[in-house]
Amino acid sequence: MTRAEYERWIRQQQNAQRDAIRRYNQEVDRVNRANRALAEKHVRDYNREVDRVNQYNRREVDRVNQHNKRVVENHNRRVRQNNQNAAAAVSKYNNAVRTHNAQVERDRQRRISALRAISSTSYVALRQSTFELSERFDSVERSAGTASYADLLALSEREASNSATVAEALVADDPRAPESAQDTGILEYLAGFSQDLCDRWRGALFSLNPVNPDAGRHFCTSVREIFTEILDKWADNNDVRESNPSCELTPNGTPSRRAKIRFLLNRKGADSPEMLGFVEKDIDDIIQLFHVFNEATHGSAGKHGFARLQTIRQRVEGGIMFLAAVAL
Repeated sequence: MTRAEYERWIRQQQNAQRDAIRRYNQEVDRVNRANRALAEKHVRDYNREVDRVNQYNRREVDRVNQHNKRVVENHNRRVRQNNQNAAAAVSKYNNAVRTHNAQVERDRQRRISALRAISSTSYVALRQSTFELSERFDSVERSAGTASYADLLALSEREASNSATVAEALVADDPRAPESAQDTGILEYLAGFSQDLCDRWRGALFSLNPVNPDAGRHFCTSVREIFTEILDKWADNNDVRESNPSCELTPNGTPSRRAKIRFLLNRKGADSPEMLGFVEKDIDDIIQLFHVFNEATHGSAGKHGFARLQTIRQRVEGGIMFLAAVAL
């Protein structure tokens, strides 16, 4: 092989090598483009799926949020309606109390004077309880001054008057039947506390019949339960202890009735010693009636007559609404 032939062969080999490298590089470029296109397709597909899932999740979140919003709005609407009903019932009762306030005070003073003039030995404890309640109200009235709880003060006066009315009816030879009871809103108000309280009061009224030998027991039991539930619902034991760690306790270690009443009055800014003593005495005065009530519905049926029993009923109803007003 001549030199020229050798050089030509070398050039041919170099050209062949360059062609091989070029073809290799072209193949690499083709594979890279294909891989890049496939990767980009996978990324697009993945992102598309992510977008689809995110859109679905957003729709579901929006749907759940809308549902929850409707549930909350409906609940709030029911709560507002409940509160409005309870407030309307209390307002209705308070308006009736304020309307007759002046006459109530005159009647109370007249009845107290008449009761003090009686020398009979009948119902001595009951009359004494009435006198004590009236004196406690006088103390509340003197200490109130310009107190901001005028409604509670008016209700207290009503309670003192109602107590005197019952005592007067029991000692009278021929008691006058009470006027037709006005709609005080007690059923609506008790329903605002709980339907159970409302049902208990309905049951108590249903059992109030002089020919029913168990009327006294049924009625008094229901009233005690209503008093207890009002205090327990609005003066929770833990709340009372937290408000006053040194509060009075029952033998069972729970806050006493007096402690619960003080807690409720404190929330209204009305926890003076005079008002506290009056509220507690008012409950005691009603409980004092239970002995009379049981006596009236056992043994000789209708011993005291339906007029006296109705007077007692009205006294108890007023007491329930008074305690409810303290609790609200």
